[in-house]
Amino acid sequence: MRRLLRSLIVLVLAVAVDNPSHAADAAAELAALIDQQIDTQLSKEKIQPAALADDAEFIRRVYLDLHGTVPPVEQTRRFLADATADKRARLVDALLADESYGRYMADIWQAYLMSPLADEMSKRSDLFRSWLAVQFNTRRWDQIVTDLLTATGKMEDNPAVTYLIEARLPRAVPDLTDLTSRYFLGVRLNCAQCHDHPVVKWKQEEFWGMAAFFTQIQTPKRAKQVYEKGVVDDPSLTLASLTQAGKPDGYMPLTPTFPGGKALDAAAGQTHRAALAAWMTAPENPFFARAMVNRTWWRLFGRGLVQPVDDMHEGNPPSHSVLLDGLSRRFAASGFDLKFLTRAIVLTRAYQRTSQGPAGDVASKLTSLFGRMAVKVLSAGQLYDSLETVCGSPGKVSGIDTKQGARWEFVQFFGESGDPDPTAYRRGIPHLLRQMNSGQFSLSALQTSQSAGGSVSVQDSLVSDVFLTFLSRQPSADERRQAVAFLSKGSLRELAWVLMMTSEFSLNH
Repeated sequence: MRRLLRSLIVLVLAVAVDNPSHAADAAAELAALIDQQIDTQLSKEKIQPAALADDAEFIRRVYLDLHGTVPPVEQTRRFLADATADKRARLVDALLADESYGRYMADIWQAYLMSPLADEMSKRSDLFRSWLAVQFNTRRWDQIVTDLLTATGKMEDNPAVTYLIEARLPRAVPDLTDLTSRYFLGVRLNCAQCHDHPVVKWKQEEFWGMAAFFTQIQTPKRAKQVYEKGVVDDPSLTLASLTQAGKPDGYMPLTPTFPGGKALDAAAGQTHRAALAAWMTAPENPFFARAMVNRTWWRLFGRGLVQPVDDMHEGNPPSHSVLLDGLSRRFAASGFDLKFLTRAIVLTRAYQRTSQGPAGDVASKLTSLFGRMAVKVLSAGQLYDSLETVCGSPGKVSGIDTKQGARWEFVQFFGESGDPDPTAYRRGIPHLLRQMNSGQFSLSALQTSQSAGGSVSVQDSLVSDVFLTFLSRQPSADERRQAVAFLSKGSLRELAWVLMMTSEFSLNH
């Protein structure tokens, strides 16, 4: 009976979205099924989920998760004043339809797919990020990945090749194999580069069998010549060509073989990379859809259905296996429509629950089962863009702004490479001092709004404005009393500075 119920749930989740006009209904239906699975697990554990977040908490969260910045104050005012029942769904649709969604996703994935050691990092990352932004706004995930894996030419002509050139160190094959398996398949195949994986089924032959798909674009004698000639496929190159630049760690001279052991049987005229992309993005591929579903869930909730997010294997089971199976099937059936997947998850009660609740072990259990929202740390990019949203464009500061650009320099100072835990706060005193003392964000837009000596009603209105601007909410009664008292002696700019330096501003909750 249990197996039958599992099959029925997976089957319902796997129904394809055949009519685009029904996309909203389909997303709402999928959201309900997600909640059913989450609530069933909470009930089994006898855990009471947290209440829904209020509108102020929701708008700030969804803006940060879909656009990478706190909401503009005017949008916050309109949303909080809106009394219609479907305003959250309409806001989600508007955010996904806006170009800022693609720009934010591009910012995330450019950081994943480009090596921090890339030459001319700022210039090339800008070009790559602009290309990715258009892709995320207009195309499906399988199409984006196919273009990344099969791209040819020079970066200035086809920014998609940036992944093949700058996502790696000079020895392209091992690095591309590692990145491709982690970010597109959700598995750490690199653990089998030098020996069979000590815990999982991956064999050394599987790492080098996949690595062989990338050898036709290798430049073993002069690795830098790819900048001059661009990416081309040379059928004469094999894994043996790598030895011309020194034998990589764990090297095995194999022919292209898909993870799982099936050897390449390429169609006439098909490059190895095209064959890999076709295998990877096929609806029946056991890794591709699951990897993106888990990563999307991890990004929105602060933890994946499988943890760590890029280490999915039979020895590391998901917290909600039926849910992951069903979402993966539905994502594939939708044509790998990432906006559809995101819309469905964001519409759930699970996503819209408050982050407030009990402390200690109960809190940890509640968060791990998605009974409340985890508190996430703003990424470096989110922090910069949020500061720009509330403060205006940054000023030039001697010794900080470089030729690379103010945002690039800020992200390098505050950011972390790879996949840092979204819930772990790792910034320290240097970061806080930089934010406090650099003058880069000087709140110039508020400098003329001196409020000392104003009437109580004027001060009360100013307090509301600054709380809405920086924290996307109205102050509590106690906060309002203290802030009005402060404004009788100080300035609005000083009050704004206090709010900007709070943990509430630097966290996504």
